[in-house]
Amino acid sequence: MSRMPRSSLLIAALAFGCLAADLAAQRFQGRRRPGREESGAAPAAEAPKAERKVAAWTAIVGGDVHTGDGNVLRGATVLLGDDKIEKVGHDVEIPAAATRIDASGKVVAPGFCVVRLQGVAAGGGGDVRDDLNPFDPSIKMALAAGITSFLWQSSGGSNTPAGKSAVVKLAYGDLAGMVREENSVVSMRVPLDPASMANLRKLVRQARDHLDKLREFEGKADAKPEDRPKPPQGSEDILAVMQGRKRLWIGAAGGGIGFGGMMMNRGGGGYAVREVRQALEVAELVGNGVVLDLPIEAWVIPDEVAATASMAIVTPRNVVAADAGRPDDTGSNIAQAAILDAAGVPVTVTVPVGGYGGGPTVGTGGILGRDLNTPNIEAAFAVRGGYPSRKALRILTLDAARIMGAERRIGSIEAGKDADILILDGDPLNYKTFVQTALVNGKVVYRKDEEPFYRHIQR
Repeated sequence: MSRMPRSSLLIAALAFGCLAADLAAQRFQGRRRPGREESGAAPAAEAPKAERKVAAWTAIVGGDVHTGDGNVLRGATVLLGDDKIEKVGHDVEIPAAATRIDASGKVVAPGFCVVRLQGVAAGGGGDVRDDLNPFDPSIKMALAAGITSFLWQSSGGSNTPAGKSAVVKLAYGDLAGMVREENSVVSMRVPLDPASMANLRKLVRQARDHLDKLREFEGKADAKPEDRPKPPQGSEDILAVMQGRKRLWIGAAGGGIGFGGMMMNRGGGGYAVREVRQALEVAELVGNGVVLDLPIEAWVIPDEVAATASMAIVTPRNVVAADAGRPDDTGSNIAQAAILDAAGVPVTVTVPVGGYGGGPTVGTGGILGRDLNTPNIEAAFAVRGGYPSRKALRILTLDAARIMGAERRIGSIEAGKDADILILDGDPLNYKTFVQTALVNGKVVYRKDEEPFYRHIQR
């Protein structure tokens, strides 16, 4: 891809017009590279599943269904059975007992998945289940903005993968329904000094040896359960990453470039190309793609990122000055999301570091983009930088779910996934659009006309 001049990329203001999102794009097909460690043995054949008994049916009818994977079904039906999506399409048979929600003239979309959120439902405790408040008033504010789930993290790693995580649902009033996916993400930091890199390589070798022994054990017809090889002490997270059971996020030690403010000189440490390449070296080492957590200069080497099947969390509005002598391949770039997408790299977005010391996290305070009213604005900035508007919704849905390690459950409207669904009165990325209704786990948890935030605004 030919790169545009930096002068046209670093744009100071967003034109808040109607950023139309046709969203009729094909789904990104995640790359797989030869030689990846998936598991200790071939998966067993699945037993036939018994027909699921449904207690409550809900049918959302007549809306333009943006499935989250790039497809749009005009005037379609989404049938929900309890907390799951049962069917999506135009010829869906609706049970007589189903509750019907008329979405005619409206947009039906997956709930937004936010990878960085604070101050909503959960505090900063060490155990998510002890830290949730299902009646937190800010949950309704987040739902009004389209957010139905976010990634909670605690105790991240430093030089090796570690940490707790959970995908939290904004299931207002339903504590049991708030956590459906745990420990899908671990994290670590770069840069690594030579000793730390050598230690990581040692841990990976031990993990690979264990997987070899596990395959040998499971290949024996007379294998006894008590003889099953035990993983090396402290290798659980490395093994989970190597087997694809957990996503590995790699951030920058010390906060990275731009730490402490939106406009900073490019530092010598930070998450520049050097650190991006070391993160990709870790990806090669573990044999699975990683998540580049807030890189500044991944746009300089998009093909290298794509070659490892890695993903990225980016801040399209972030402004970091380039090296004076190399303005075309250093510093920030509003086109980063577009450049990575063109190379086949899934991305999601978050807000820049706050000017008053706030982190790159959507929260209840702050100015435009940092509070809960505008999660779609960051995706709109990605479009401003050249990201294709026809598929931009997936920045906040399916690709965000992949980065959270929860794409099996959330991020798109398809049969078998959790029924986390928005009904909107316009294009999801248009700043004028309001969420009319939000469902989480198949239950209506927000109605615009019943909450104080925007019910007085009618169009």
